[in-house]
Amino acid sequence: MKRRAGVLLCGCGAYDGTDPHEAILAMLSLQEAGLEVVPLALDGPQFHSVDHTTALEQEGAPRAMLVESARLVRGKLYSLQEISPKLLELLIIPGGQGPVKSLLSGFSSRDDRRLNPEVEAFLLGVHQAGGVLGAISLAEFVVSAALGPWPGEKGCFDLAPEEVLVDRKMRRVLTPGHTVATSLPQLAQGIRNLIGAMLALLDEKAL
Repeated sequence: MKRRAGVLLCGCGAYDGTDPHEAILAMLSLQEAGLEVVPLALDGPQFHSVDHTTALEQEGAPRAMLVESARLVRGKLYSLQEISPKLLELLIIPGGQGPVKSLLSGFSSRDDRRLNPEVEAFLLGVHQAGGVLGAISLAEFVVSAALGPWPGEKGCFDLAPEEVLVDRKMRRVLTPGHTVATSLPQLAQGIRNLIGAMLALLDEKAL
C-alpha cells in the first residue's frame, strides 16, 4: 500500500491563497516519490480576495478556500472534516500568503497569533499519530503556531533556495520556496529535497 501524503491548500493565488507553483510541484514530487496524494482544504472563507494583476484587494468579492483550492486539483478535494489525520503519514502545506492570512489570526503580532482550531487539531492529529509535517515558504508560520518555533529560531528567509531545515525532534521539515527561490528549477529542487527529508524522518521512526 502506498504511503499517503496530505497537501493542505487554502485557495488559489499567491497573494490571497496557496501559491500554485508550490502546490503543483509538491503534488508532482510526491507522486514521483511513489506516494498517494490527498489534497485537502479547510471549508471556510478566505481572509480576502486579491486581483493578481494589481496585487490590490478586491472589495465585495468573497472567496471560499475549499472552492478556490479545487482549481488546483484534478479529482477529489477533501475537506478536513472528511479525512482522519491518522490516515496520513506526511502532511505538506505549500506557501503563498493564504496560509498566514486565512489560517492564522493576529499574524502581525507573534504574541497574538492564533491558528485556526480545526487546522491546529488536524496538524496535531497527524503529528501525534507519528506523521511528518512539511512547510513550504510562509507556511512555516502555520506549523510553528502548532508546534512552536523552528530550531535556532530560523525561518524560510534564513535558508538557501534548495535548502531544507530538518527538525528531527518535532518531525517537521521546512524549505523556503518562493520566498527565496528565483526560478522554477530552484523551487522544484527545494520541494524535492523537502519530501526526501520528510521520508527520511518517517523511515527513522520505523527503525
